[in-house]
Amino acid sequence: MPEQDADYEEIAQSLRNFAPALESLLRELLISQGIQFHYVRSRVKTKTSTVRKLANPAKSYTGIGDLTDMLGVRIVTYFPDDVDHVAKLVRQEFSIDEDNSTDKRALLDPDRFGYLSLHFVASLGGGRAQLAEYARFADVTFEIQIRSILQHAWAEIEHDLGYKSSSAVPVEIRRRFSRIAGLLEVADNEFQEIRNYLDRHQRSLQAASGRQWREVAIDQDSVYAFIRTEPLARRLDRQIAKSVGMSLTRSDRGYAATRQDELEGAGFETLAEVKGYIEQNFDAIANFARGWISDKKVGPLWPKGSSGGEDRDSDVPDFVDDDDFNVLPLGVGLFYVHLYKCASGDVADPPYHEQTVRKLKAKFAEISNGQ
Repeated sequence: MPEQDADYEEIAQSLRNFAPALESLLRELLISQGIQFHYVRSRVKTKTSTVRKLANPAKSYTGIGDLTDMLGVRIVTYFPDDVDHVAKLVRQEFSIDEDNSTDKRALLDPDRFGYLSLHFVASLGGGRAQLAEYARFADVTFEIQIRSILQHAWAEIEHDLGYKSSSAVPVEIRRRFSRIAGLLEVADNEFQEIRNYLDRHQRSLQAASGRQWREVAIDQDSVYAFIRTEPLARRLDRQIAKSVGMSLTRSDRGYAATRQDELEGAGFETLAEVKGYIEQNFDAIANFARGWISDKKVGPLWPKGSSGGEDRDSDVPDFVDDDDFNVLPLGVGLFYVHLYKCASGDVADPPYHEQTVRKLKAKFAEISNGQ
């Protein structure tokens, strides 16, 4: 036993030294291929777990060197099809021991419950093992487990309940397990289909500009595409920025989501309507934006429900003028489309404090009268 303990400590320490490098390598490979993942984590098998596995009478292990999973790395993806994408990458980048690798997804009977996971027994192999930073780990064998996040949730809960095999589970609980497993598999596939639909939706928006945005409903993705690709929207942004001596910077999907809410609140249903409104009111919107940004007396846009600035410790304005800000986000023109409609009285219930609405209408009248 002391000899076995010494063997364990020597091997475990070497694996602990290798684990962070292997984790980092796998993360970089996944990122380089554009594969999204929840996490990559490693573990070195504990001494207790090692002794228990070596003592398994169903196996004929002669020592720790026979164990292929002393070092394990788990990769958890968001979607089930990414498990196969990761598997393909692992096969390309590592030397795989096919005899000891298993696809538990294929082994599971369709009428049985259990966790789905892909297990590779691998080593560095190839040219990577010759690199100085990996040379000392060239002969190390490790296990890579790949599963989706819902498959992982199932495995963790099943493990926590303490049953090592389905036959040990009471029949009624087995039925419940089967129902839950089915629900998780449906959920896994539905999330994947939702992602695929959104991918198709976003690709279809790339051609929407050529269709003049006809029948393109207002949502976060369509507004984001409109900001990035519609020439009229970009021209309005540039006109506003130039008129106040500022530059433009990129905006993100969160900014597009806020503009979506404003456009819907202003009564627009499609981006064709938004584009048509900008075409009809381009100069007026640009002039209003210039006048509003340049007027330091108008103050912030206090939201409805606030005290209009009387209680400055509790109120948080949607937009605060700052002497130091000198950039505007792409899509700022859409913000001023919304603000212009509020100022002109075209929005029945503006989302601002009545004091702010009065200032908006006063600024609109001032600019309209050429004062």
